[in-house]
Amino acid sequence: MSKRSTRQDEHPVGQLLAQVCRITGHRLRVHMERIGLHRGQGFALFHLWHHDGVAQHEISEAMHIRPASVTNMLKRMERDGWIERRRDAMDHRVVRVFITKKAKALRKEARDTFQQMEQEISEIYTPEEKATLQQLLLKLHDRFAPEAPGHLHHKAFFHAKGEDS
Repeated sequence: MSKRSTRQDEHPVGQLLAQVCRITGHRLRVHMERIGLHRGQGFALFHLWHHDGVAQHEISEAMHIRPASVTNMLKRMERDGWIERRRDAMDHRVVRVFITKKAKALRKEARDTFQQMEQEISEIYTPEEKATLQQLLLKLHDRFAPEAPGHLHHKAFFHAKGEDS
């Protein structure tokens, strides 16, 4: 335990989880900004590298954020040349999102950035602790986001070979 820690019951789990999410989210944002991405843009590209041409509403579902927030983020990404949005040929109500050459070129650098963050977290724990933490977080994810199984593509992204172009 950290020197600053006191009794466990003085730190409710929900409060600790919220603080850790905020802190790690900030660290990841700093890493992503170094390669030219802001806030959730890395996660949106991450999803698109696995599902290029997906409907815009599916990005919202995968990221667990409001459709309006995704629309604003995608507008900025389109303006900056990361993505292209097109109406679906069969259903003009649907907007599909495609990564550009610029985004494809960033894939390896973004993967390295996510891996660096993963390494920073992994250095804190023993392999057993990391496995336990991962199991507990997946259990929490499955409880709070049961409609979104399979949207956790980090392992495939981190370990994909030959897809960096």
